[in-house]
Amino acid sequence: MNIKDIQNQILSDDDFVLSETRKILYLYGLKKEIRYALERPESIGTESVADHVYAMHVLATYFLPLEDTEKQMDWQKIYEMITYHDIDEVETGDMIGYLKTDAIRAAEKLAAQRVIERSPTVIKNNIEATLQEYEALTTKEALFVKAIDRIEPTFHLYCEDGKKIFHKNKTTRAQSDGIKKPYVKDYLYLNRFFEVIGEQFEKEGFYAT
Repeated sequence: MNIKDIQNQILSDDDFVLSETRKILYLYGLKKEIRYALERPESIGTESVADHVYAMHVLATYFLPLEDTEKQMDWQKIYEMITYHDIDEVETGDMIGYLKTDAIRAAEKLAAQRVIERSPTVIKNNIEATLQEYEALTTKEALFVKAIDRIEPTFHLYCEDGKKIFHKNKTTRAQSDGIKKPYVKDYLYLNRFFEVIGEQFEKEGFYAT
């Protein structure tokens, strides 16, 4: 099956989208494999920021050939931006997107600068330039990475633990869609996955009411 065939299947067949989602989630399995013969003690599956970054790389590898068939974007820049986009969380930790305030976002910017200052000299300038481009959201690459960042949890949470997380955090569909849809809607195939999985969330009782 070539890219055109896959594109057509995605746009016309919900079952195909869900089948592709399950294949992507199979690759997500690395998130759960703990090194050094150790385990994560947990009742609900946890995810580190680095796990999220890995998953974004998987999604970018899947969606770039679909969304950018003419390779008008700089794919290498996209992968670098994915790697560093959440670097401030070395200092701040993670927070649910729809709970962030302007004060928290300002603190994140200061934290990102501290991380840059403490980074090795050989990569410091690259990290800073990459983050500046990402935060500005004025290039095709930055907008694509933002969309990938926002849709990634949709994949990660499509499981029984994900349903528990939705209910634990009392996350409604409006809250979830509100921070994702504005960035995903302009990408034909990303948006299609977002809509199909979102409908499954609705049918299977993932969202809080």
